Amino acid sequence: MGNHRRDHAERRRRGVSRGVVATVVVLLLLAAAVVGWFAVRDRSAEEAEQAARACVEGEATLAVTADPDVADVLRTLGESWTAGGPVVRDHCITTAVTAAPTAVAAEALAATTYDPSAAGPEPALWVPSDTAAAAAVAARGTDITPRSVVTSPVVLGAAPTVADGLAAAGSRWTDLPALVTAADPLRLALPAGPATAATVMAVATDPASETQPLTVDRARSPAAVSAVSRLALAAGAVPADIADVDTALDAIVRAPDPTAAPVRAVPVTEQQLATRIREGQQLAAFRPAGPTPMADHPGLVLATADPTARAAAAEFLDYIRSAPGREAFLAAGFRVPGASSDGATDAAPDPIAGLDFPAVDTVAPVPTPEARAAVLRTVAAPQRPASTTLLLDVSGSMESIDGGSTRLDNVRAALGRATGALPGDGRLGVWIYSRGLDGPRPYRVLAPLGPVAESARTGLDALSGITPQTATSTYASALAAYRSAVENWSPDGPQSVLLVTDGPNDDTSISPSSFLQSLADAADPARPVRLDVVSLADASDIDTLRSAAGQTGGDVIVTASSDPGLAGTLERLTSAR
Repeated sequence: MGNHRRDHAERRRRGVSRGVVATVVVLLLLAAAVVGWFAVRDRSAEEAEQAARACVEGEATLAVTADPDVADVLRTLGESWTAGGPVVRDHCITTAVTAAPTAVAAEALAATTYDPSAAGPEPALWVPSDTAAAAAVAARGTDITPRSVVTSPVVLGAAPTVADGLAAAGSRWTDLPALVTAADPLRLALPAGPATAATVMAVATDPASETQPLTVDRARSPAAVSAVSRLALAAGAVPADIADVDTALDAIVRAPDPTAAPVRAVPVTEQQLATRIREGQQLAAFRPAGPTPMADHPGLVLATADPTARAAAAEFLDYIRSAPGREAFLAAGFRVPGASSDGATDAAPDPIAGLDFPAVDTVAPVPTPEARAAVLRTVAAPQRPASTTLLLDVSGSMESIDGGSTRLDNVRAALGRATGALPGDGRLGVWIYSRGLDGPRPYRVLAPLGPVAESARTGLDALSGITPQTATSTYASALAAYRSAVENWSPDGPQSVLLVTDGPNDDTSISPSSFLQSLADAADPARPVRLDVVSLADASDIDTLRSAAGQTGGDVIVTASSDPGLAGTLERLTSAR
């Protein structure tokens, strides 16, 4: 019995030992499996990392084109980003930044076939000076919604004393035409470039709607054309060797007397001015009142680039908007959108001696592409101020009712609106005619040819008391007005006589053929004067009037005195064109 118990115990002990051994074996195998799995995982991750570092799809270059004012900072950031070994779509990316003026790059990108000789390699990322220039890539399209990389307000760079004087006067952007044509003119240089373009857009803006984008209708209006033309014509007095922003700023800095310098001010970006002031140059910023034009440097990922380049451009934009980019741009004098402590406003550089960076209350809206093109055409071919002698028919037929008022009352109202919109640099004379209005003469001068505002006020005040008279001595009166315009001709701009009549001529002392011959005899090729005609009725002598206008290069408009467009017609015909 005892032996049996001992045998049973021994068997149980051996069974337990075998179970323990089996368990240990299982645990060892499990541990080995786990260790093996981690080894495989780590090896796979390492192989994947090595494959990424090896750029299985090869090398690729991200081509960036940027305006010169921002290109250097982008080039430095591109080198830093490239040094970090960016891999996009299994390509190792190298960044190459080309500096090209915005206008040059825009023209190259707008061409049907891109020409790398004009603006460098075709870019996947373009950073122009401002959004207005981005219209050039409309046909190409953009891969992501463009946002500003950095911003810099447009200001006028000037000597500190000149800037202080302008600030004390509280001048606005729209005051610049008056400042450059004053007795002591602001000699404003207008070198080709983004800052000048932004300045002339601000000058062309209607003060009553300055928070709305400049439209092509406004850009082509007589008021806008006159304002921009005055600015451009005055800039023509700046010496020809001052052809860019740098030479203009050099001329200001080097002048012993800033008020006697060949240039007193030049449009620049705040960042350009900050660079000069940090170098110790005596310059300051004048910030005209009104919405501020902004160099907003949008980042445009071009949809025509290949997928890898577009993806790389997007990642590079993320990098330059991160902390390293913000620090680099602020150090260079730019403002960084949304990088302030509250994350809602632009971060600005720290003030420096002679230049602070005040908050911008209102940014000037981006003009429509058509409006921008129209204004720049005016800058390239400015119009000189017009001189117009207005000759108004006040014969008995002008008492006829048209649209609820007499023809004369309709014309008086239209003239009030038209002359109120005329630029102040032109000249206007106001004559009326019928028969026997001034002794034997069929006409009377209500206001001699003189400054628009003064002549319009004097002439319209006198016209308000006129009642329709008797006959219609159109030919004799038109000849007298035309001869007077030739005699008082000025080289400042186009000269014209504007005849407003409801005809026909009923003065038999001058025949149609005699009138046309006398008009031809009065003309002087060295003193060109245009005869324009607004006929308020389809008079029987309209063909004679068409011939008279045609031989002087003028127009004939047949309309009703009640036409709502009459004021616009009169405004156009009394303006430079």
